[in-house]
Amino acid sequence: SSGINAEYGDAAAAEWIVKNEGRVKGLNTAWVENFQGLSVCYSPKFHLTHIEAIDIDITSGGCKYFDGLKHITYLKLRDSVNIDDSGLQIIHRNCWNTLQYLDIAGTSISIRGFELMIKFQNLQSLEYDVKLKNNQPKHDQILASLKKSDKPIDIKVIE
Repeated sequence: SSGINAEYGDAAAAEWIVKNEGRVKGLNTAWVENFQGLSVCYSPKFHLTHIEAIDIDITSGGCKYFDGLKHITYLKLRDSVNIDDSGLQIIHRNCWNTLQYLDIAGTSISIRGFELMIKFQNLQSLEYDVKLKNNQPKHDQILASLKKSDKPIDIKVIE
């Protein structure tokens, strides 16, 4: 057992990210970057809204901690190379209607995973790896669909 208490979904996810040297933020809380700060996450009223996992050793298997998270608006997975399409599918299944900011640059998400971007209903900002552009014309079709959405999406391609 990993020692992570799954009693509160949001708290378990927060603990998983902090344990792996990322940081998290909840509705009306400051950023939590260490175990001392995690106590705020154990309130049943705590809702995880922001996850920052930059260049940390999390895997798509660990994305099971996203199950039940219904308030995530900000997710930065920059350079977390072990996150792939299967992890993104779990994230999408749970955060398809809440996620507003997503950074997947430097992950192992392929053009097939990238297609999920169209299905995030409230996405406002997307950052992704230039390597996805190598998949012409698929990349261009996905981008065209994103740009056609009702709300404009701020898109940055990271070299």
